[in-house]
Amino acid sequence: RQMCIRDSYIGILGMLLLAVLPVKAESEAEFRKLSKTYTLRADGSQELRVQKELTLFTHAAMNGLYGETFIVYDPEFQELTIHESYTRQKDGTVIKTPSNALVEVLPSSAANAPAYNHLKEMVVVHTGLELGATIYLDYSIVSKAGYLPELDVCCPVKELSPVKEFIFRLNVPAGKSVRYELLNASAKPVIAQGNGMKSFIWTLKDVAPRPYAYPSGRGNLGLVQAVASGMMPVFVASTWPGYTEAVKYLQKQFAVGNTSVVEGKVAELTQGLEGNPQAMRNAIANYMAGLYQLGHCNVSLQDAGYRLRPASEVITSAYGTQAELVNLDVTLQRAAGLEAEVAVCALRPSVDGNRGLATVMSLVCQSKKMPEKVALTGTEEACLQPFMTITDLQGKKLMLESYLGAKEARTIDTLEVKSDKLQELADGWGIVPLSDPTPVRSLYAYAGNTSISEKILLPRTVDCALETIVRLPEGMKWSGHADKEISNACGKVVFSYKAVKGGVKVTRSIRIDRQLQTPANYKELYALLSEWRDTNNHTLVVKKVSE
Repeated sequence: RQMCIRDSYIGILGMLLLAVLPVKAESEAEFRKLSKTYTLRADGSQELRVQKELTLFTHAAMNGLYGETFIVYDPEFQELTIHESYTRQKDGTVIKTPSNALVEVLPSSAANAPAYNHLKEMVVVHTGLELGATIYLDYSIVSKAGYLPELDVCCPVKELSPVKEFIFRLNVPAGKSVRYELLNASAKPVIAQGNGMKSFIWTLKDVAPRPYAYPSGRGNLGLVQAVASGMMPVFVASTWPGYTEAVKYLQKQFAVGNTSVVEGKVAELTQGLEGNPQAMRNAIANYMAGLYQLGHCNVSLQDAGYRLRPASEVITSAYGTQAELVNLDVTLQRAAGLEAEVAVCALRPSVDGNRGLATVMSLVCQSKKMPEKVALTGTEEACLQPFMTITDLQGKKLMLESYLGAKEARTIDTLEVKSDKLQELADGWGIVPLSDPTPVRSLYAYAGNTSISEKILLPRTVDCALETIVRLPEGMKWSGHADKEISNACGKVVFSYKAVKGGVKVTRSIRIDRQLQTPANYKELYALLSEWRDTNNHTLVVKKVSE
């Protein structure tokens, strides 16, 4: 299980930073050393050991970004040991972390989820911090034999600050087969054997930091974007015989539970809808969308030990993890006589067998009936599926239905803007602002600068058209607006304005065809989005007609 460090950035004046530490103005801190060791023992128990040495350069790093370390674990099956925790100040003074600075709390992901209130989060509050101080932390989490079925690793390399030396170790019994791969980097392991164990050690030097503007996909889907773009090196390793065996193990967790509870819920949701499969699907989709107070718990599949509660228990408790809600959705649809299945979305290494359960990024309920007028889950996964491997719970490859990605990717709407939308100005002038379609706004974070230094992967392509009929108030006329069109290898933007009886017809369309953006072709995306973001293109100027 990986160390969990929460990102919380606090701004600081650049002049102060330059005055204090001009040499390190480009980074908040630096990991002098970061080591992660995953060990599968002969008795089936596992250990994750994390060691870090982190030097602080700014007040933001000291007070917010790295002032605390957060470690999530399950005390029912895992034991956390803090081997060392201290701060070495700039003058060499060592400040050991006092016992009252080790605070055990409930993880925020488990809030309002009693079934997961046994999880713990150790908050290590680093003391004695000052500019130039170095934090030393060494801890391990040991999992009891049987809690985790196999060694399963998905370990991103980059941090928010540069890493001088990153060491990754795998230790397995000498006779145990292990599959591994380092994505987006070329380092090779040093392999050693002794005392009945086989070790694989990778050492990476001068690892550049990841951007603060990390891909914004929901949950682990941001990691999919980072890996697919080549921005994030990731270690994946597994002692499963193959990915199919790993997924079949997960399948055993997808249980119905008490069938009478499930059948009762289906009867409640579909009452009076018998014989109308589309209406039944819509009723279940509304329930899953949370319209009946069905809560969402943010405990990850990994933090839950790859375990799920049965669908009936999710119904009675009125909340579930993402995996549990997918199981419930599929279970309800099948109980209603509809066709549905679980789609498992995982990172895609170069060799399929190198994947384990840790590479599972998301789960989706794929239904044969599309719910109408209901927000669909699976939209992001469908848009990113060219960059993932998607299978059913038998390991058979799937293709997510196109409608999962289409709902947001293409929007065509017609609306009327009446006098209440008119913003009056001086001398009889006024403006009519037009709405900016949401699917396009979601891409703005990816075009904040005129250039990029690394590849980025957009969360989706966009094909969005919006037709707006503007009905002007009595005595007002449109002052005119020039049509615009920009087209390049990335896509096309069009603004068209036409006077019609009683007002103006505005047609706006944008098409972004290319998901992967490189430093060389990024300027084309920037040109399209810059034109689209120009508020002048989404504003009509009108004037009172002279009497």
